[in-house]
Amino acid sequence: MFYFYVLIINIILLVNSSLLQFETSCDSSQFIDLENLIGSLHRYVPDKGHLIVRDMGLTIGQQKLLKIYQNIEIISSTYKRKENIPIINVKNEFFFINNTLINHYNNGKYNYIDLIRKKFYLAIVIPFIQNQFNNLIYQLNFEKIYSPCRNQFNSIDLIFYHNENRLSKLENQIRQINYQNNCFKNIRIFAANLSKQENRYPIGSAIMWKKLFINEQFSDISLRYHGYTHFFLMEPDARPIRSYWLDAIVEQIIKGRDRESYIATQWWMIGSIYRGFESIGQYFLHINGNALYHLSLNFIQFLEYISYETRFDSKESFGYDLDIFLYLLKHIDKGKQFWHKFQFSDFIQNCWHTGCNETNIEFLYNNPNTYLIHGNKIQQKLLDNSFKKSNIIIILIICILFLLGVVKRIKYFCWKSLYRRNFLLRIIFK
Repeated sequence: MFYFYVLIINIILLVNSSLLQFETSCDSSQFIDLENLIGSLHRYVPDKGHLIVRDMGLTIGQQKLLKIYQNIEIISSTYKRKENIPIINVKNEFFFINNTLINHYNNGKYNYIDLIRKKFYLAIVIPFIQNQFNNLIYQLNFEKIYSPCRNQFNSIDLIFYHNENRLSKLENQIRQINYQNNCFKNIRIFAANLSKQENRYPIGSAIMWKKLFINEQFSDISLRYHGYTHFFLMEPDARPIRSYWLDAIVEQIIKGRDRESYIATQWWMIGSIYRGFESIGQYFLHINGNALYHLSLNFIQFLEYISYETRFDSKESFGYDLDIFLYLLKHIDKGKQFWHKFQFSDFIQNCWHTGCNETNIEFLYNNPNTYLIHGNKIQQKLLDNSFKKSNIIIILIICILFLLGVVKRIKYFCWKSLYRRNFLLRIIFK
């Protein structure tokens, strides 16, 4: 039955000392097939397989991604073909049987995409709206206490991501702060351009999150459009509690390997379960949205399955992160197939409505691998305290100025009264 689905079978005997070269052609609509083909090649001959991709209309983002995939070469559609290199249909995939590499039709199943070996290109994405701008500044100021990295990365960008349009006052505000940090190669600003209907909580945050995953063919907000392979979502109420927190995020990707090496990422999301003290039942097992994501086409396809059932921006949604958990819980077959793609970690902790923070020595001692915490209550409390202190100072200054004004007024009347008395005395005794 296996060979019933095989449309094309090419048998290539493996020669240990030689490089296996193949050529395929691909346009933008076939990119998921191409990634599956590349993943299958990396799975069976990661170091000795070389694939030449004839560009028949790939997008800029797709070209960027191919350039960081191992042993992939892009040629133009008019480039002369070498006759000694076998042609492989882009809808095929490689398979290894009895020391023999064969290729056959993928049958619309993309089992190899997460096996692509690539150099990582990471985006740290900070989503925010106007009333979170002060929180954003507060978050950025933490770098003065906790340095993000030991050494500069050439493969990490920072993205400020707001809900308005590119000509908005909010975009101008973020440009005016002129934030600079040597840990990031580029610092960019993305505008979600939400409509009035979309621009409300929690729908707005879900739409902004989903736009980051849009296929690179259709949007310049898509992170894949810019060639990113991973991103970390860091809301303004998430903050570092240790130095080198950026290094800790990267470690989740490279797992001790060299930063410039080609790595296959087989997970989709790494983050924290709920670590607080509120009673939320089984929901504590969901991974909070402030997490590290792998921009795999398999993951993007999986998110589409969820959105068919429960739109992330609908009233039925519990929040995009909780919707993922509930979908896996409801659909047992999908849960068995994909739950291992969602991995728990403590490099970040979801501290919603709880008291874990960097001032708690016991918390730091008991959690040596935690570098970031998320929790709006903690952030707001700190901001409120700061706000109260600043208010007290302002009130004191106003009181002092008022008293000085009163004293000055009294002195004026005293001098005026004294002057009148002296004037009358001069008239009387003249």
